[in-house]
Amino acid sequence: MEDLAKKYADVADFAYIYIKEAHADDEWQVEKNKVGNVVFNQPQTFEERLILAKAFQEAMGTETTILVDDISNTANAAYAAWPERIYVLGSDGKILFKGKMGPFYFDPDEIVPVLEKHGLKGQRPS
Repeated sequence: MEDLAKKYADVADFAYIYIKEAHADDEWQVEKNKVGNVVFNQPQTFEERLILAKAFQEAMGTETTILVDDISNTANAAYAAWPERIYVLGSDGKILFKGKMGPFYFDPDEIVPVLEKHGLKGQRPS
């Protein structure tokens, strides 16, 4: 996603929305996270979620804007985002593209034709 965000910076505004933990240690941990020392409990407050979003940003070295879902998981519920998914929104806020659910079907390159067709720079929904 970082490569696409840089390549298409003149076409669209990119942002991650940090949602609930997919593999929280107190819910459903995976061995890969333990080996990589990426072990967190599910945040119980928005402030805790902010801390994890910051940790994600630092670990991934992302320069893309990171928005943080509220603790009630409003964005996650609205966009069926868990564990990961890509959306492209038009200037009117309507969904132009809904990616397949990750991690197995998550393919950032699928948005390229949409970005090239719509040229969305600076057209944020109100």
